[in-house]
Amino acid sequence: MHPKHNPNLFPVRNVRRAFGRLAAVAAVCLPASAWAQPGSPAGVYVELEAQAVFGASDFEVGYRPSEFDPGVGSPVDLDDGDGWGGAFTLGYTWQNGWKAAVRYRRFDADDSGGPISPGLIAFLPGVPLAPDVPSGVPFPFADVHTKVDSETTFVDFEVGKDVTFAGGQLHLFGGLTYASIERDIALIEPGCGCPPLALLMANDFHGLGPKIGVRGSVPLSGGVNLVGGTSVALLFGSAKFASHINDPFVPSYFKAEDDRAVAAINGEAGLAFAVGPGALTIGYRIDAMLDALDTDQRVSDVFSEFGFPQIGDKDTDFVAHGPFARFAIPLAAVAN
Repeated sequence: MHPKHNPNLFPVRNVRRAFGRLAAVAAVCLPASAWAQPGSPAGVYVELEAQAVFGASDFEVGYRPSEFDPGVGSPVDLDDGDGWGGAFTLGYTWQNGWKAAVRYRRFDADDSGGPISPGLIAFLPGVPLAPDVPSGVPFPFADVHTKVDSETTFVDFEVGKDVTFAGGQLHLFGGLTYASIERDIALIEPGCGCPPLALLMANDFHGLGPKIGVRGSVPLSGGVNLVGGTSVALLFGSAKFASHINDPFVPSYFKAEDDRAVAAINGEAGLAFAVGPGALTIGYRIDAMLDALDTDQRVSDVFSEFGFPQIGDKDTDFVAHGPFARFAIPLAAVAN
């Protein structure tokens, strides 16, 4: 049975189209209550958020071989699975409409599947069959199980200005973003002894860079606002790929790292409801970091010449999406 895949509302091939639609709605959520409007009293505010997360990255981990030719088969894809996340924001609003904020956001996801029948061929790192045969040696796993765990973190510092526009409100901002992705993958063959045979792989990215964006709020009725937004960051960092097999008879390990610049895109849309002095926002968000990860198992040229397919990619997108709920409240008003 093919590994379980969760339904993806935004497949990777449609990432750019999805962001175009979200950008047309306008900005990341602005609270609907009066304290967030231009000209409101200055003061400190906080935002607390919870989010359900669905992974949509679709990366290759191996291939299911053909019955007649082991060098031909269909690729086996995994994603990051489902999970939960949250965010905390501490900000300050000046009476003239300027704002500054620091935000910490993190979400974790995991998935497991299998067994994959009749089996899966992946590529082991660094098995020394001969001096001229580098890492990337094909290895068959029978009835293999899969497991994926990922942790994603964003830290944002933003400064921006509120602008009244056509009966609504825009917030134009810029700042810095730090992003981290840490993904661990295991291909496990439980029937091969104790402990079970496993190929373990890690795909990581860490980067920092400038960010710009726009947030918007359009009043509807009864204290309800239509809100949404988008932001784009250019992150400079490094991507790492590592793999090893836990077989004591063929110990092998591979690690690669390279510097790269990554476009990080965020978009969301929803409704904000006034709740006393604060606001509750219910919406949907998508995050993508294009070409952020390395999932390539480094198939040796020796085997590629015999028709074995390349598995993975050195430049793979990371995509996650899901619904969120956010509550924003002022802590204190300060004359300014």
